Amino acid sequence: MKEAPKQAVRAAAHGDINLITLLMGAQGGGLQVQNRSGEWIAANAQEGELMINMGDMMARLTNNRLKSTIHRVVNPPKALWGKSRYSIPFFMHPVAQMPLDCLSNCIDAQNPLQFDPITAGAFLHERLIELGLIKN
Repeated sequence: MKEAPKQAVRAAAHGDINLITLLMGAQGGGLQVQNRSGEWIAANAQEGELMINMGDMMARLTNNRLKSTIHRVVNPPKALWGKSRYSIPFFMHPVAQMPLDCLSNCIDAQNPLQFDPITAGAFLHERLIELGLIKN
C-alpha cells in the first residue's frame, strides 16, 4: 500500500462498558484519548507504566465525576505500517448483581443525580443491545 486509507482507524472512538480498564504492555503507539476540549492526544505509556481508563460503569457510580475515557487507536506513521501493535487490556467488571447506583457523595446541587439505579448485569445487557452485539 502506497498511501494511507482515508478515515481508517484500528479501533473507532469508544468508551469501555466496564468499571476500569488496565492497559499493560501496549507497544506500537496509536492509542489516543479525547481530552475535555474534545481534542485527541497520544496516550503513550512508558516502560513499566500502566494505563488506567475509566469505564461507563464507573461514570455511573460517580455520577459522571469520573468520566468514561473516550479513546481510539489510529494507524501508525507509514514507516511503522508493517509493525504489529500489541496491547494487553484487563477489563474489570463487577458481578452482575452489583448495584450501579450513584454514590451519595457524588450527588449535590452542582451535580444532581444523572442516572437511574440499575445493576451491573442489566446495564451490560442494555449496552450490548445498543451496540448490536445481542438481540433484545
